[in-house]
Amino acid sequence: MDNLDKIILCLENQKNIYEKLLSLSMEKKDAIIEGKVNELDNFIKLEGNLILEIGKLEDERDSTAEALARELGCSRENLTISYICNEVKDSRCDHLKQVAGSIGNTLNQLKEINDLNGELIEQSLEYINFSINLISDSMEGQNVIYEGKPEESKDNNVRLFDAKI
Repeated sequence: MDNLDKIILCLENQKNIYEKLLSLSMEKKDAIIEGKVNELDNFIKLEGNLILEIGKLEDERDSTAEALARELGCSRENLTISYICNEVKDSRCDHLKQVAGSIGNTLNQLKEINDLNGELIEQSLEYINFSINLISDSMEGQNVIYEGKPEESKDNNVRLFDAKI
């Protein structure tokens, strides 16, 4: 397997992982909307693992690109897909362009869904803050206790947190 094949393989593997991340982000959106915090935690862990895999593939692709740049007699900074396809004149270049284009499309979709998820989370936090303020305002003037035993002498105590867990 030559360096061009290795780069194509790394890009294909990265494309597959980005597609998994996109799928997870879509599922995460549903969990955010439905308020399923445990599922969100699981999605975040899965995303973290996939991001680690992408990092490893990126390191591998970068070292392979460095070797290909030496083969082609150019600097690593100047090595682009266009440059490779112009210099190599190989049938694999069409596949290389297709995989790179697919990664670009997937990353654009991933950005859109992650932006939407961020907005949904922001709205959820605003709602939580609103609810807390509403509860706080409704309890104004009342004695609020935070322990399991209310004071015996006061009739207007409100128990905000129950000591039983």
